[in-house]
Amino acid sequence: MGISKLFKKDYILGIDIGSAAIKMVLFSSGDAGLTLIRSEVKELGGGEYTEEAARAIKSLASGVDLKNAKTIVNINCPQTSIKKITAPYMPQSELRDGILLEAKSYFPFSIEGAIVDFEITGDLIEKGVRKYDVAVAVCPAETSDKYVKIMEKAGVKPNSFVTTPYALEKIARISPKEKDQTTAHLDIGAKYTELVIIKSGNMVFSRKIPVSGDGFTKSLTGALVSDKGKIQLSTTEAETVKREIGIPKDSDNSILIGKINAQQILSMIRTPAEQLVSEIERCFDYYREESGHGRVDSVVLSGGGASLSGLTGYLSENLGLSVRLSDPISLVKSEKSVMAKSAGFSHRMAPAIGAILSADNSINLLPIAIKDEKARFVKRGAIEAIVTAVVILSILLYTGMRISVTNFDKRISVAKLELSSMATQLAKAEAQALASSVLMDEPQWEDVFKELSNLIPDPVHVTNFSMNDNIMTLKGVVAAQDGEEILSNFVLTLENGIFSTVKLVESKDLGDKAGIEFELKCWVDYE
Repeated sequence: MGISKLFKKDYILGIDIGSAAIKMVLFSSGDAGLTLIRSEVKELGGGEYTEEAARAIKSLASGVDLKNAKTIVNINCPQTSIKKITAPYMPQSELRDGILLEAKSYFPFSIEGAIVDFEITGDLIEKGVRKYDVAVAVCPAETSDKYVKIMEKAGVKPNSFVTTPYALEKIARISPKEKDQTTAHLDIGAKYTELVIIKSGNMVFSRKIPVSGDGFTKSLTGALVSDKGKIQLSTTEAETVKREIGIPKDSDNSILIGKINAQQILSMIRTPAEQLVSEIERCFDYYREESGHGRVDSVVLSGGGASLSGLTGYLSENLGLSVRLSDPISLVKSEKSVMAKSAGFSHRMAPAIGAILSADNSINLLPIAIKDEKARFVKRGAIEAIVTAVVILSILLYTGMRISVTNFDKRISVAKLELSSMATQLAKAEAQALASSVLMDEPQWEDVFKELSNLIPDPVHVTNFSMNDNIMTLKGVVAAQDGEEILSNFVLTLENGIFSTVKLVESKDLGDKAGIEFELKCWVDYE
């Protein structure tokens, strides 16, 4: 890693790879947090899917320094799913093995050969026994491989694959309207529709619904027989009707697009619309039964299928609930130009923005081989960053010492000229010059940093350090559930290595995140 890389702006790319469109959001990351600087949608034209999706991603990401961008991708297929479960309290290494063995009982389809990952979302006490709340995600290996191939063709290396329900949960957590509510998020895509019930920011139910945007289009292309003969809309005309007319009112009998009236449109679109309402109510009934009469307060629509005109009003009337379009762009810090440009399709960006918000979480459905490669790369990059920082620090220290020595030599020369006749004073001046040898007793900080880079475990992130005499102060965080144990082991490792004494000055929990924040004082043993 070159020194110049330390000063480059960091980017996070969120991509939602859908069946009919690719959605992309680009955030810059700085001291002020994340800022949305681009938000775009590119429709797919029906060509060879992998090639067309790759070209769309490459086009959307043009001008972005992808080598220094973190990329999170939202993926989907019929067997891509996530469930919330309760698991016995045990060491996380054993928990992983247990979940992998029992995961087949969590999902209503075979997961043989699938990629399985999980995240501990909290603890609970059940009948006096401590247990974990766990989110378990699954994706067929062939689906993950398909998306990897798309990303490779686009020239983008993904850091993480996440599911739509996982992304929607992250959106709900930053929505003030949903802070104390139970909300059903309905993401209507061309091929798949996800219904996710989120209570106070936590997903409690997730299910795929067999009604999608293509279902509405197909219903509108069916043949109608009237007194004017057979009437049938083309796919292009059906898409126009969906966007501009949607679900008309019963009383509207006007002729539309030259050959069909509103009542005829309603008769064709009624079947998938009623089926959608029926499926939503079935999900709500199941949730009420499982949660002990839990209720849903409102419905939020996202995805391209949510653009169906009149859908929010139709669902609100038939479900008896408030229904609104998702507006995730209004929930994040955005450049004004992005907000203005995205006004008509903000609801379509929910999975992509939610993917960005899940960047620091642990569920990742990338193939195992790629995840291992990423982990090695991140570790190597961290070591390179520390070494680079050490080099810069060494240069600064050396430069400071050279300036100090030069100034000191000038003072000695002046003293010699003025006090050449005073032997005793000259002796004092020589003694002062000899004091510069004290610098030789300073710790070799470059060696200390090199050794320190080999001792820092993966969950420990050093955020600040300073040196005074032979004392180094380290500040950082331990991003793990068992943070206290990891920090204790880290202290012992430091004491057994390059430091004679290590003192824990402060440690405190990270609040709603797993882990602890710490400050250490370390005395260098350089004898």
